[in-house]
Amino acid sequence: LVRAPFFGSVALGLKWIGAPAVRTMATDGRAVWFNTAWCETQGAEKTMGVMAHEVLHIVNKHHLRRRARDPRLWNIACDLFVNRILAGDKYALPDVLIFDTAGRFAGMPVEVIYQRLADEQPTAQPAGGAPQPQPGSGVPGPGAQGPGPATAEAGSPVGADRAAIVAPAESWGEVRDLTDENAAPLGDAARRQAEDDLDVRIRQAAAAAKRVGRFSGALAEVVEAALLRADWRDRFRTLFDGTLRSDASWARPNRRFLPHGVYLPGWRRAGAGRVAFVLDTSGSISARELAIYLANLLGIIEETGPEQIAIIQCDAEVKRVDYLGPGETVDRIEVHGRGGTRFQPAFDWIAGSGFAPHVIVYATDLDASDRPDDPGTPVIWLTPTRGRAAPFGEIVEVTP
Repeated sequence: LVRAPFFGSVALGLKWIGAPAVRTMATDGRAVWFNTAWCETQGAEKTMGVMAHEVLHIVNKHHLRRRARDPRLWNIACDLFVNRILAGDKYALPDVLIFDTAGRFAGMPVEVIYQRLADEQPTAQPAGGAPQPQPGSGVPGPGAQGPGPATAEAGSPVGADRAAIVAPAESWGEVRDLTDENAAPLGDAARRQAEDDLDVRIRQAAAAAKRVGRFSGALAEVVEAALLRADWRDRFRTLFDGTLRSDASWARPNRRFLPHGVYLPGWRRAGAGRVAFVLDTSGSISARELAIYLANLLGIIEETGPEQIAIIQCDAEVKRVDYLGPGETVDRIEVHGRGGTRFQPAFDWIAGSGFAPHVIVYATDLDASDRPDDPGTPVIWLTPTRGRAAPFGEIVEVTP
């Protein structure tokens, strides 16, 4: 509370439960389970570092964002994200943690880190098992995150609270999905309520840290990003995934039916093809909005591996077009434009360029002086504006 009041304030709102079944620490966003004997071996400094590690998982809502992703790989991605922040703040941390020492994932959202790790997994997977890492990939194998499952009997209660009924941890400092009182997955309404409650706690902790002058710029950025709702990102990914090409592959059979002696083809995502990303560079678009759109462009690149992306900057006319090929990325864009807004010039350029995209993503505030013609290609509008209609396609309202 004295040295890091933000972490301390969030930590005070959690249940801290001694649990021998958890060999180190684990959290589901509501409780943190800790092994008392293990903490004693680490000492006060490293124990505080691990407490901050668990709190950062919660602040970044890792317990609410996994969805259908592989739990082990999700934990690795979350740890790479969290430990980079803590290492930058000079926290004392146990050596068994996973660190992004090469800076491969700096500045990436955890979903993008996960997808990059998943892409590095070998194509062959053991039936019923999680993806196994390739030799030399830098991704820890099973058990490499620290001690494996505890030998203590799972479910041994520590006190009367249901949260004390603890399963052994599968990985070091495990982050688990938040569940309801019956240990069932949260529905959409319950998930939103959990986010609302957590946002209040985060804002209160940030205010307390600011009052005593212990709220660094780096931590402020983390908190600001955490308070942005992920719902619009999920909708964007869902719509975008609906445009991806998929091919049946007999070389990679559907593992779900193999135990029943049925050999069916698996579906292999063929990639996003060609993507036209139109960036509204008119004067009504703020620098913050442009940064959000750039982050989504990076997400498209990392998660879908498109054949090619055309980045089209357009205000009242097309100002600049850049191309990104397979494996290429971008960390900043020099903005051209800042005039009025018209949509039709971008669609005219796409129609006459021969680029023939499989999907068009148009990042704009939807405030234009014209009404464009439907290009006949799936269009997703990314916009921070509420209540404005698009002439066609699907709207994803970005949290400002």
